[in-house]
Amino acid sequence: MKNNILLFVTEDLAVRRFKEDDAETVYGFSGQISHKEIPNDIFDSLEDTKRHLDIAIGNYRIEHLPVHYAIVLKKGNRLIGSIAFKRMEDYNIQVSIFIAEPYQNKGYGTQIAKAAAEFGKEHFAVDNIYACPRSVNEQAKKVFEKAGYALLDESEKEWFGEYQPVCRFEK
Repeated sequence: MKNNILLFVTEDLAVRRFKEDDAETVYGFSGQISHKEIPNDIFDSLEDTKRHLDIAIGNYRIEHLPVHYAIVLKKGNRLIGSIAFKRMEDYNIQVSIFIAEPYQNKGYGTQIAKAAAEFGKEHFAVDNIYACPRSVNEQAKKVFEKAGYALLDESEKEWFGEYQPVCRFEK
């Protein structure tokens, strides 16, 4: 099996499958304050990170959702974030994007959000791509608005054992 398949690119970024040797970088991301937005992606140790990456890599073989991919800065081939696609109750797809703190506010999130909608609709054969950032995350809301997603509603969702306001965007 090819383990470094390129899925899509933007002007500055490439999205590829995760590899086992991404574990240290991914573990480093999990301690960042901004990463607390994404449930199930905060790891207790490097070994915990490796176990989760093994599951993600295994999902590539069976086309099982959710799928998690690496976001790489083309210049320097540096891993700077992750993107996940998961199936929603209405059979459409939800996208979650994480960009590491040193690479935020450079337009990378917007590039990925735009390209993710095109890739997701074609690859998963769905009509709609959703994003559900927490309402308190103004930066994430701006990313999806700039990428052309439309705000459908704001509601509450259980997040880390407590209810938090959530924005639901559609592209």
